[in-house]
Amino acid sequence: MANNRRNRTRKANVISDTISNKNFIIISSILLALIIICIIVNVILHINETREIAEEQKRIAEHVEEVYTSAEADIDAANNYKSNSIIRISTVGDILLGNNLQKYGVNENGLYTNIFSDISKYFKDSNIVLGTYEHNITEDNKVFANAIKETGINLVTLANNHTLDNGPEGLNETKEYLESIGIETTGVYSEEASGRVKIKEERGAKLAFLTYTYDDGSTGINIYNEENVKADLTYAEENADYLVVLMHWGDVYSNSANDTQKSQAQFLVDNGADLIIGAHPSALEPMEIIKNSKGQDCLVAYSLGDFTSDFSNENSNLELILNIQLYYNSEENSVSLYKVDYVPIYMIDYGTKYKENRFKLLDMKNEIANYGKEGNDLDKKTYDKLVRGIDKLNSIIQK
Repeated sequence: MANNRRNRTRKANVISDTISNKNFIIISSILLALIIICIIVNVILHINETREIAEEQKRIAEHVEEVYTSAEADIDAANNYKSNSIIRISTVGDILLGNNLQKYGVNENGLYTNIFSDISKYFKDSNIVLGTYEHNITEDNKVFANAIKETGINLVTLANNHTLDNGPEGLNETKEYLESIGIETTGVYSEEASGRVKIKEERGAKLAFLTYTYDDGSTGINIYNEENVKADLTYAEENADYLVVLMHWGDVYSNSANDTQKSQAQFLVDNGADLIIGAHPSALEPMEIIKNSKGQDCLVAYSLGDFTSDFSNENSNLELILNIQLYYNSEENSVSLYKVDYVPIYMIDYGTKYKENRFKLLDMKNEIANYGKEGNDLDKKTYDKLVRGIDKLNSIIQK
């Protein structure tokens, strides 16, 4: 009896071991199959992602190549075609210095050179580089003003809603310091049109710069009103060959020009303006050509977005450098619009883990084209932001 029980026990153990082994094999096979499936899925996803990125890069390159190309090639072609009669103006949007940008935008030496390292090349062949200087200069932020100068910006408007944040003294100190480092200013109010209009001579042509901001009760800067604007345009037409108007207008964060902007643009063109560049919305807005009474093309860029800011939304970080080439006919003493191109740029914020060099202006086209290549450290999240930005920019411009 005892032997029978032992035999039955051994058989039960053998059966149990066999079942356990089978279960182990089955479970192991299932896990192995799942691992293989996951590997295959990841490979397929990687292949698809790589293909999608390549298609995106090709699509973007083809789509924007007709709108903007190498700035140097444009200059060479223009000069070959019309000798030294081309005047190049590059324009950017609002120059802001928020607390985070001031604190974390500097490198280990306390300089802002990293922010502009990818895009300053687009200014080096320009005669005039325009912007809107939208904060007061103090001892704490003079280094930022110096970086703006080193980038290539040489003319700024001070007619905006932040110029008097530190009162009239802040406006005067800002104007004086900018001019002391070689950045010319415009937009400070004068009783006479001759004091409100800045005239610069470039390659024999006289260019007039007029600048206005909306009426928020400020004094000491040029506020838009039709009486003064018409007087300024009349004075400019009598003393210059081409009239550039810088407008601080529009709705904040809007990608569309409002009715007031359109009405004011038409008034400006009807009274002699040849080129209108807008700022203030902290977002890109469309461009359009308006014919003046002489049948000439007048370009209106309603807003170029911010140039430097530390805003945390993609809409405000998307911007562009607008390059305008003017042709001066010395025989007729006339200036006309010759060519326009733009460079999409994006102010990236690398986040709070960075204690320095946290902000940088990215050359969007080059970053997208070089994504995934050796030497390019752009991550997928930033790459996706740039692709969305290019598509949005093109849809805004095409309006």
